[in-house]
Amino acid sequence: MQEGELTKSLAEAGLKYLGMIDSAAPLIPPNLASFANSTATEGREIGIGLENDLPDLQKKANAEWYRLSTGEGLFSAAAPEFLLSVTDSAGESPHSLWWARVTLDAEWDLAGAGAAAGVTGAGWGHPEFVMLSVDGNVIARVSTGQEYTDCILLKNPHHIQTLRDFGADMAHWSHLPKSTRDAVARWLENTGTP
Repeated sequence: MQEGELTKSLAEAGLKYLGMIDSAAPLIPPNLASFANSTATEGREIGIGLENDLPDLQKKANAEWYRLSTGEGLFSAAAPEFLLSVTDSAGESPHSLWWARVTLDAEWDLAGAGAAAGVTGAGWGHPEFVMLSVDGNVIARVSTGQEYTDCILLKNPHHIQTLRDFGADMAHWSHLPKSTRDAVARWLENTGTP
């Protein structure tokens, strides 16, 4: 997604685009962070599941994401800045993902308008996104399944051995862009042994 298009799509979600994070930053890459809700988390997971047939799912999903995000360290209410996984237009493949730095506007709607714009989901009321705290210590993963929309926050991913092991395998997957494999290896190297 080109920068102008990304800025516009993020604005529809109520997010202000602050720029892309340097691709050499030793952060967990979005491709690996997206597995935060499907690995053994060793007790570091905080989350909630909402039934998809709730009449006000979009509002509840937004509210629960915000409550968990401010309560568990994705960002503070006073400084709502975080990283969002987006398609990296500078990447070597059209499927390269990396982190965009964003902040919440006064009016925002990730599960509704943002999902409809395709930046935080796959249609109105179907949120699907991965976020990271600016310091890299908290992952937020929201996904819509057949029956539930799950909002999961994972603290200190660098201490979770199953995620690290999965990352070590991922660093050798030839079908992933080289930039993603390099980013996984860099994150593992820079976070050291848990």
